[in-house]
Amino acid sequence: MGYNVAIDGPAGAGKSTIAKLVAKEKGYIYVDTGAMYRGLAIHFLDKGIEPGETDKVIEACKDAEVTIAYEDGVQHVYLNGNDISSRLRNEEVGNMASVTSAIPEVRKKLLELQQNLAKTQDVIMDGRDIGTCVLPGADVKIYLTASSLTRAKRRYLELQEKEKEKDENLMNLPVLVVDDDKTCCESTVATLKEIGITGEWVLSGREAVERCYARHELKNDYFAVILDWKMPDMDGIETARQIRKRIGKEITIIVLTSYEFSEIEEEAKAAGVDAFIAKPLFRSRLTATLRQFTSGRKEKTARNYLEKLSESDYTGKRILLVDDNELNREIAGEILQMTGAEVETAENGKIAVEKVEASPEGLYDLVFMDIQMPVMNGYEATAAIRSLPGEKGKLPIVAMTANAFAEDVQLAKNTGMNGHIAKPLDMNKLNDVLESWL
Repeated sequence: MGYNVAIDGPAGAGKSTIAKLVAKEKGYIYVDTGAMYRGLAIHFLDKGIEPGETDKVIEACKDAEVTIAYEDGVQHVYLNGNDISSRLRNEEVGNMASVTSAIPEVRKKLLELQQNLAKTQDVIMDGRDIGTCVLPGADVKIYLTASSLTRAKRRYLELQEKEKEKDENLMNLPVLVVDDDKTCCESTVATLKEIGITGEWVLSGREAVERCYARHELKNDYFAVILDWKMPDMDGIETARQIRKRIGKEITIIVLTSYEFSEIEEEAKAAGVDAFIAKPLFRSRLTATLRQFTSGRKEKTARNYLEKLSESDYTGKRILLVDDNELNREIAGEILQMTGAEVETAENGKIAVEKVEASPEGLYDLVFMDIQMPVMNGYEATAAIRSLPGEKGKLPIVAMTANAFAEDVQLAKNTGMNGHIAKPLDMNKLNDVLESWL
């Protein structure tokens, strides 16, 4: 029988940090729930199952055995006896884990695996409801918490600040990669991630122009766009020309090509291209090129933004935060509470509508509404709220979503929303929204 320690508490309280330190000190196994979900995801993928094939996922759970062991202080994850540690961070695995972890039968399977591990090993686990649902008979139960400000800062810094070795001036800058070859896109974004840059990609020049315009409308421009020269329909030079025409000079534009670019250099620069990088792409070369365009940029850390936000005082105001992702609700809720506002949450649009409908007139001052949610999405919920009589139907609603295309912003307005803020949250934009409606 193993010795079990359960650490419970809200997000951002430091549960994982403490749990890992204790595990290292005592020689216990730190049970990494995320790694175990990814282990199950690898099992599903190896069976050729697609993310949406729920019945097959449920059936595949029956013969999956995921365990964790530490060898020389390094975590190893095993699937049916095979070490799969090197595959855990694969993007395809992450996508599968994200979808399948919401399936009740998968969650039940994970619970079974965690409890089986705890029966035979000395383990420490952290998370919500660990001491009541996962390890109700734990030898030691700890509830760890911290102030809302401390938790919000910790969670936001975890999301925004990368490893120390990454170039500080480039860290988290948004960059768009444009190439008609998906593999090249994914490879370039992976290189950007190694540097600490937030990369996105699209497969055509037209998509790139629309994506850039959407972010420009949100006052959240890309720092740079990396364009392939040779693309069908709209090549890199024409794409650069259209971006400059619609947006101006705010964005750095770099052309990436495997050809000799001297023959197009004059035309490209006239179209608004700032620099060229030859393929194959090396991290050092990309870093050096991007650094040329960071000088003079006003740098602010996540802590600066949060401290500025915390100076706002919306005491007495009440915000309804609607999002199906529990972690998103916790992080956004704690950041909003830093302003003194009271925050209520709802996990889908239906619950949000019910809350507004049942509330006294004027209870809520603002709603932040996610778009993609089960049961009732954000558009449907907004339409339902707008149909309510009196002031309830006029309640300010702001979309808070990862969808940042121009058509998404327009659709939000067409369905009755008053504004739009993209995820991950831009603290300046969030501050502007709060000032406008509170």
